[in-house]
Amino acid sequence: MDSGDAISVIIPAWREGPRLLDAVRAARVACADAELVIVAAEERADVHDAVRAEGAAWVEAPRACRGLQLALGAGRTTGRLLVFLHADTRLPPGAGRMIREALARDGVAGGAFRLRFDRAHPVLDALAWMSGMTLASSFLGDQCLFCTRDAYQAAGGFRPEPLFEDVDLARRLARVGRLVRLRPAVTTSSRRFTSNGPLRQLATNALLMLGYHAGVSPVRLSAIYREPAPAPPERP
Repeated sequence: MDSGDAISVIIPAWREGPRLLDAVRAARVACADAELVIVAAEERADVHDAVRAEGAAWVEAPRACRGLQLALGAGRTTGRLLVFLHADTRLPPGAGRMIREALARDGVAGGAFRLRFDRAHPVLDALAWMSGMTLASSFLGDQCLFCTRDAYQAAGGFRPEPLFEDVDLARRLARVGRLVRLRPAVTTSSRRFTSNGPLRQLATNALLMLGYHAGVSPVRLSAIYREPAPAPPERP
């Protein structure tokens, strides 16, 4: 591997428990030679030990705030290509190669994958279909944002926001260079939709997005957008 193609994968985590170990192992398969950096808030000591045993670096976040965690993780990486992966999202096979090829194109600053969920439902299927859009505001974190380090730094990096940190960064990356949507899909958890009901969660997401575009603070919006209660974790 050329040093200019080195990939760093940053995974923010909050109370994921053993699921975080699954995320690390899956990322290792999809990006075999990547540097893995976990930025964790309120994770158990045994999960920490298991993740470190898999060869991933561990950064302890002062609080659960995805924008802050992603910024901390990016600051601890060494790769020229940065991949921001949610703990409940799984990359497709060969993701590392696809990311390298995409970011090698002239004028490309970053991109993301298409989306699919781990269960079938008309609402989720519609969202998956819409994930092929290429507007800057449609590049969302659960679709695995990636970019070059140069573009990330030129855009100013992640801001320590608890919500819409992905849309914010994607907009700024789009001013640096072109964003591309890869045809293969990542697979993400439907747990929020399952917990709250697909239609209700869809309506909540739409209202939050409208509020964000209207200028409402992500801090205020995050009080509405609550994480589903984590399932009781099993020991790894």
